[in-house]
Amino acid sequence: MRPQSQQTPEAGHERRDADTLGLTMIAAFLLLTVAICFLCVFGLLRVFHGPQNARNSTQTQTIDRSEVFPLPRLQANPESDLRTSRAAASAKLNSYGWIDRKAGVAHIPIERAIQITLQRGLPEVGGGQTRLQLMQSRPETNSQPNEPITAASPEATP
Repeated sequence: MRPQSQQTPEAGHERRDADTLGLTMIAAFLLLTVAICFLCVFGLLRVFHGPQNARNSTQTQTIDRSEVFPLPRLQANPESDLRTSRAAASAKLNSYGWIDRKAGVAHIPIERAIQITLQRGLPEVGGGQTRLQLMQSRPETNSQPNEPITAASPEATP
């Protein structure tokens, strides 16, 4: 290679052009390869997903949207619903009724229950027992109001 100061005027540029025919053939080959790859992938997708798409399309046609997604249940009048709920609770709290007639279980008005509890008093539970001893003794005892639960003391147990 000659330094720039020693170059002749004929050697200023390349006289031969690029091979356009070769470059065009390479570009065409690349485009053809990409198109064949796209077609192969498209064909494979149709083969593998074709039956699934057919099933999905028939299912979507037969399903009624109103059955799948029900309308929201909105509370149109919450004040009225609250009043109704409180009235039902108040009626149950202030009336007599059966809970289980066969077993003889009934409910009584809350005021009457408070009066009975005040007359009889609360049952004494515990009597110096630990929680575990109290829980173990409950199924064994039939305690009546104002009668303490009797169980073995901790000192008497082995």
